[in-house]
Amino acid sequence: MKPPSRVSRLYEVMDLMLDSVGDPLALKSLAASASYSSFHFDRIFRELTGFSAVEYQRKRRLRRAAHLLRHEPDVAIVRIAQDCGFPSNAAFAKAFKQQFSMSAKAWREGGWRAYMDQQVGRESDVSFFVAEPDNLEALLAPYCPPAPGSIAARIAVRLLPAVTLRYQRFFGQSGAALSIACNGVIRERERLDADAGGPAARPWYGVFDEDPGFTGESEYCYDFGYADDEGIDPGMGLRVLPAGSYACLDFHNEWPRFRSMYEDWLDKQSLWRLDSTRPHIQMVERDAAGRWRGWLALPIKKR
Repeated sequence: MKPPSRVSRLYEVMDLMLDSVGDPLALKSLAASASYSSFHFDRIFRELTGFSAVEYQRKRRLRRAAHLLRHEPDVAIVRIAQDCGFPSNAAFAKAFKQQFSMSAKAWREGGWRAYMDQQVGRESDVSFFVAEPDNLEALLAPYCPPAPGSIAARIAVRLLPAVTLRYQRFFGQSGAALSIACNGVIRERERLDADAGGPAARPWYGVFDEDPGFTGESEYCYDFGYADDEGIDPGMGLRVLPAGSYACLDFHNEWPRFRSMYEDWLDKQSLWRLDSTRPHIQMVERDAAGRWRGWLALPIKKR
């Protein structure tokens, strides 16, 4: 088996940064783990993401805090600041207001909704990936709340197994641009599968590690790929989607949105809350007629 590429090692470093969002950022150690000097690591990191490693981690810490403020109302703000790696409540308060233009208290009391609607806008509403990039009706449609209870009635809580994923990582893309990019991955893999006599169709997974409503397009980080336990393409990133309880919404020849799952189900029930330590997942595959079907999965835990 070929050794992992430097890009895939950089992906692993980024995943480590996400998993240890509350820990101090040791840039030199991160660079060494990706086989770069600190200078080259930061330069290549900036080329890939649009941000320095320090700024990227700061933004992820703030989005994790925003996530917890919305979904963990019983946890004190000072505790959230500590858990997200801020050395003091004052440092957290200053950084949070710079990022979100309001205090953490105002955010928790409902400011997050105004931020999501006004500053992030339509990009927070789309399912992360629409499998047909020429489906402009789905890509450009404004968000319309579903009939009350219609999405909730379709949601099933399932224990999903872990999945080993080979993926391409996309930064700063959403909507049509992301759809086109992901379709490029699909077409290339299907071509290689056909040449090698592999499967005619396979399931595809889209992964987003944060609340999409709080992440502007320039900060999007989206993983897209396929299950692979055999190391077919070591040039791609490798991660394990964690097993656990997920609220799942099945779909067929439609493109539902995570926002409707939040608003029609998650916010209106008292047993489950979002688990910010696991990602949002979308699975899509072709049916016998070539149409797309799949599911959306919200990571959840009992209150």
